[in-house]
Amino acid sequence: MTWTVFRDMDTCSSNKKLVDIGDALCKALVQAHRTNRVTSGVMECAKLLRCNPDNVMLCVLPEANGQHDVTLDIQHTLIEAFCWENDIPLIKVDSEEKLAKTLSNEDANNNGDIVRCHSTDVSCLLIEFAKGATSPEDVLLTDYVADVINNDVYPKPVIELPV
Repeated sequence: MTWTVFRDMDTCSSNKKLVDIGDALCKALVQAHRTNRVTSGVMECAKLLRCNPDNVMLCVLPEANGQHDVTLDIQHTLIEAFCWENDIPLIKVDSEEKLAKTLSNEDANNNGDIVRCHSTDVSCLLIEFAKGATSPEDVLLTDYVADVINNDVYPKPVIELPV
């Protein structure tokens, strides 16, 4: 099951609006990447989860599309279990390639003063909490997790990232 649209409640009025959650996730990833809040790669993410799980706002895992890498499946299962045990929100996305493209596009567009991800491995991404004000995309993702992911619907939806 893939999920592309989320009904966002506007806090100022009773109007509901449809929001492309994949687009919001990409924007949140780009913003987090610009402020050095993204950790990528299974091993780097495991280190952060072990040392400072309270600082993790969101875990992003891509679905295994046609890949039957048992090691990666086990690593994802362990990360999912750790996130669940430590109340870390977890979102699955439809494609590792689209996830890599989102971050590589950001690397190509920056002007050199932004520290890039340490790894090209996007088999797991962690987004840390912002030091200052929370962006609208971060708030939207938090609301999405609270309304959709944390309910009793199974299987959990997979976010479709824009191409």
